[in-house]
Amino acid sequence: MMPKSLINDKELMIKACKLYYFEDKTQSQISKVLGISRPQVSRLLSLARADGTVKIEINPIAVNNIDDIAHKLQELYKLKNSVVAPENPNNGIISAISSAASAFLSGYLKDGQIVGVSWGRTLFETVEKIVFNKEYKSSTFIPLLGGVGQLRHEYQMNSIVEKIANAFHSNRFYLFAPAFLQDSKTLELMLNDSSIKLVSQLWNNLDLAIVGIGEPISLSNAFKNIYDKSFLSSLINQSAVGDIAARFYNKDGVPCTLQSSNILGVSLEQLKKVPEVIAVAGGKEKIQAIHAAVKAGYVTSLITDRNTALSLIEMEEPQ
Repeated sequence: MMPKSLINDKELMIKACKLYYFEDKTQSQISKVLGISRPQVSRLLSLARADGTVKIEINPIAVNNIDDIAHKLQELYKLKNSVVAPENPNNGIISAISSAASAFLSGYLKDGQIVGVSWGRTLFETVEKIVFNKEYKSSTFIPLLGGVGQLRHEYQMNSIVEKIANAFHSNRFYLFAPAFLQDSKTLELMLNDSSIKLVSQLWNNLDLAIVGIGEPISLSNAFKNIYDKSFLSSLINQSAVGDIAARFYNKDGVPCTLQSSNILGVSLEQLKKVPEVIAVAGGKEKIQAIHAAVKAGYVTSLITDRNTALSLIEMEEPQ
């Protein structure tokens, strides 16, 4: 038993705590400084925690543990799944997120699902990295929109669908049509084509969707050669913060109204009806777009990087 005089000596207890917690001294070192035994030091430290003199808290935003950050993100936004990519100073954000996404999807997708896939740089790298040793013969992968001419490979939908379907040894359907059409009449003709209708009807029966999220059009060079100036001006005037499958929305998640929006692709309202929509996206330029997409219900699971996750937590954390 510790002598009452020692237990009641609050000043001695505080000295022991300061030496231990602030100066990182060992219990043996503290015993020599204070002139008491090491077991007595141990009891003083235990008593300090028991009576509230010392309180130890872990701030999930401050810790480096990405699992804690992912859990906090999932909790705040009520996500079905949240994955935070570990930082790697030798690789960029896209590489980190795509590596985490490919590993997650390889263990998460199930046989027999109808899976819609959109486009983007991070999503393209994700499907390239997927390694899967089983065969999902009853699964089907489909594009969520048409392709884009001779634009970069990460926007060629049939190529992306083929890569992910090959990885899972699954069925696939292609869309042999552009995403952006000249007018509504052409769009209507396309939607009445039997092969295109087959895919577009499946957009209402998806089990899962895997999507990228685009940055604000003012920062993006991807579509500036596709959209005319009036279309781009309309997006900027409506304060578009980003897009999913070329469907733009503002910071509140409200879809932008575009008179010349002749797009062959899934709508945001259709996405909201999909049981799970996994977004693979990150980077400071996309934070507002990701936030709006999650809050609006277009996205129900998120795979992102650490800094983006922390920014999203800060946006939603009660003050």
